Amino acid sequence: MTAKKRVLYFDLLNIVACICVVALHCNQMVHTWMPGKNWAAGLIIEVVCYWAVPVFFMLTGATLIRYRERYDTKTFLIKRFQRTVIPFLFWSAVLYFYIVIYRDGNAFGPRRMINAILNNEIEQVYWFFFPLFSVYLALPALSLLSDNKKALTYMAGVSFLLVSVLPFACSAIGISWPGSISIPICGGMLMFVIIGYLLSETNIPKRTRMIIYALGIASMLFRYTYTYISSNALGYVDRTYFDYIAFPSVFLGVAVFVFFKHSDTTRLEPLSKQLAKLSGCSFGVYLIHKPILDYVIMDALGVPMTSVLLRTIGVIILYLACVLLVLLLKKIPVLREIVP
Repeated sequence: MTAKKRVLYFDLLNIVACICVVALHCNQMVHTWMPGKNWAAGLIIEVVCYWAVPVFFMLTGATLIRYRERYDTKTFLIKRFQRTVIPFLFWSAVLYFYIVIYRDGNAFGPRRMINAILNNEIEQVYWFFFPLFSVYLALPALSLLSDNKKALTYMAGVSFLLVSVLPFACSAIGISWPGSISIPICGGMLMFVIIGYLLSETNIPKRTRMIIYALGIASMLFRYTYTYISSNALGYVDRTYFDYIAFPSVFLGVAVFVFFKHSDTTRLEPLSKQLAKLSGCSFGVYLIHKPILDYVIMDALGVPMTSVLLRTIGVIILYLACVLLVLLLKKIPVLREIVP
């Protein structure tokens, strides 16, 4: 078994993606129709930062599809359980007791709590864990194709066509696309997992990279323009392209991933250990940032979701505060297990 080697651009992507996730949640006012400059500015943040979640799944593919080179499948699944399932269950239970029992005054019921956790009725942003767990369960089979790039390229390409392009193209011309036409083995976020792995393993020529960047920029402009014009016409937020598997999201995620991969990070190499440590906080930050935002910043401190400071400087303050809290928890023997 070989030891896992840190890849600097992976850590950089992880850190910036985590900050973008915090920015998206500090910018939740964009999901409520508020015609005017403030909402239009919020839509810019939404569009620019939207690549974060797809890239997290791309990083999962880039770092884990070849897990067999480091350890066996039993070890892989145990590690994933310890790193993700246990923290998810712990924080879900904590939030359940705070929100449902303490704040809302409901009686405790084990079955009710389990149902709330399994159906993501406690903390909205924890939806992320359910496709992540599915990806982990699929990786032992998917990893067997790690050397079969043609098969993986076919799976990702056809899935992109059937899930990310045709449904939206058909909708635009008034045709209902049958969602049952898909590749089940590459369903959900697995498409991003495969794409991330393929991108990490492929040297992309400069000319191709320029095309990818152009598609990424075009996808942002398209999503912003479409959403802005359509929402103004409808009188409510048009969420057609608020979908991570939609083609604008895919193009943008790929463009950002490729940009970081092919950027010159030589000057940052002396800081590689510090960046790796910061990157290692991202999972913990994801777990705690939204509850802190909702129940401390917005509820206790009374900061409105329309606040410009919250959606700009507040993003960095919240991110750094969460990082410091995660680093503190990591120093405590028992609690370090809940912010791996």
